[in-house]
Amino acid sequence: MLSLDHWNAGLSGFCGGEPLLTPSVDRLAAESAVFDQHFSVEPAGDRSVNGRAWAGEGWGSGPAEIRAADRFDAAGVDVEILADTAFDWFEIAGWTPEVTNGDGLQQRVTSAIDRLATGATDHRLLWVAVSAPTEAADGPWPDHLEEIDSAMAAWDQVVAAAVTALDQCGLADRVLLVVTGGRGAWLGDRGFEDDRLAAALHEERLRTPLLLRGPEIEPGQRRLELVQVIDMLPTLLEWFGTSSAVEDLGGISLLQLLQQDGRGGREEIVVRDAGGDWGIRSRDLFLVRSSEDGDATQLAVPARLFSKPDDAWDLVDVSEQGVDDVERLVLRLDELIAAID
Repeated sequence: MLSLDHWNAGLSGFCGGEPLLTPSVDRLAAESAVFDQHFSVEPAGDRSVNGRAWAGEGWGSGPAEIRAADRFDAAGVDVEILADTAFDWFEIAGWTPEVTNGDGLQQRVTSAIDRLATGATDHRLLWVAVSAPTEAADGPWPDHLEEIDSAMAAWDQVVAAAVTALDQCGLADRVLLVVTGGRGAWLGDRGFEDDRLAAALHEERLRTPLLLRGPEIEPGQRRLELVQVIDMLPTLLEWFGTSSAVEDLGGISLLQLLQQDGRGGREEIVVRDAGGDWGIRSRDLFLVRSSEDGDATQLAVPARLFSKPDDAWDLVDVSEQGVDDVERLVLRLDELIAAID
């Protein structure tokens, strides 16, 4: 499991971004199943609950009844975690990561995979968690392109080190390799956001890469099902043969989804930000409702509607052309928020 906390899908060639920025990840994507509609729970820039979703708390609203570490212990899985920062959600999950300097992370990854290959137990999990690229305090986003590019290049080298080590240890065709992001990258204000809606959710800050490579996973797939960060924990538990342990989790197993020929997945997903805004993303629409909105019948600030996937940056509000869609999605959003609460 290789995870980059801030990683928008547009920052990789295999997702339509700069082709020379992450060449190792791009090559790996060609050998993997890629989920092109993978979304975080909250965007970059907020106090994210995405890590808590990984840790076993579906929305980070309170202590998990069963910690992720306890679930893996019960399944007989040895877990080793390397990280370049002390993520608080690992503690919530019940794990203590080995925190290492970013410059030495590649060597640590290679050594950890060597240990993975020689471990005594049948079930072993290595999780490498990377925090970069970091958020900038202020300034227009073009001023930070060099920082973002540098961080992505370093991340690509970590992925390359893992893939090479798996090949050299003879594990490449025996493991499930997951490469993903926790939330979209901080990209700053592009200059076209409405000042009145500065806290609004944007898809570019929510959609993050996810690829899976492993035995019986057909390479080169591009999957369009709606999936979220909360699906990773049940996916890993399913891989280790503990499908019964995922019944009380909010996520779904992506391994099962891969066997359904595109017929599974969710009809919609829910996202939010720290300011209290909520969004609902269906297969072809994205509705954002400000925290200043009223109820479904009396909206103080009208909900905004964007057409997907054509409007990748949420620039054109089509709510006036889709009044029925707005009403339907607002009502559905209320239903899903109630279920989350």
